[in-house]
Amino acid sequence: MSFEKPLIHMQQLMLRYPTGKTALSGITLEIPQGQFVYMIGESGAGKSSLLRMFYGGVRPSSGSLVVQGLDMRQANDAKIREIRQRTGIIFQDHRLLFSRTVFENVALPLRVQGWQTERLIPRVRKVLAYVGLADRLWSYPEALSGGEQQRVAIARAMTANPPLILADEPTGNLDVDTARRVLDYLMDLNRAGATVIMATHDLHLLESHPGRVVQLHGGTLAGDDW
Repeated sequence: MSFEKPLIHMQQLMLRYPTGKTALSGITLEIPQGQFVYMIGESGAGKSSLLRMFYGGVRPSSGSLVVQGLDMRQANDAKIREIRQRTGIIFQDHRLLFSRTVFENVALPLRVQGWQTERLIPRVRKVLAYVGLADRLWSYPEALSGGEQQRVAIARAMTANPPLILADEPTGNLDVDTARRVLDYLMDLNRAGATVIMATHDLHLLESHPGRVVQLHGGTLAGDDW
């Protein structure tokens, strides 16, 4: 795969929370379009904080962060909403809406973007078929296993074809076989053109699914293995 211009550019990036805790310090890194990037490091190393900055969940305290062409320190709320519409986000705890059906969960990003129902339905059906859940369209999340819920989260993240997919410990609560299946889906999305950045503790997955490995330690960049 040939990489194009940086999708994400960081220069001396720092994040300090109001409590005074420094979560990230001096991060300088570029992530080109089309890469699959693992972020590894101990609990508290700053992986989740960095992913949150990529979609505007928190703003940098100092330094520079440009994501999909947008300066994340200077962007107003409307621009941050635009970035989130161009970003698929997958959390370890799925964050599905348990009062809504699988269909409604996966359709949500499209509804936010103003898709009409007649256009939306075939797209949702297609992505649910892709993750092997075509028959669970009208189920509620509580009726699904943990692995199935994570696949719904992947379907939701990919439904609007975002150029960037962020996955925060997406395999953390899954058995090894299910975790590998989830990673297969993410690798497929990367091969289809999406940049995928995945924070993980499951280092054994790196052997079967290789990618760039960015290591954080104590909020600083400790390694970058292409």
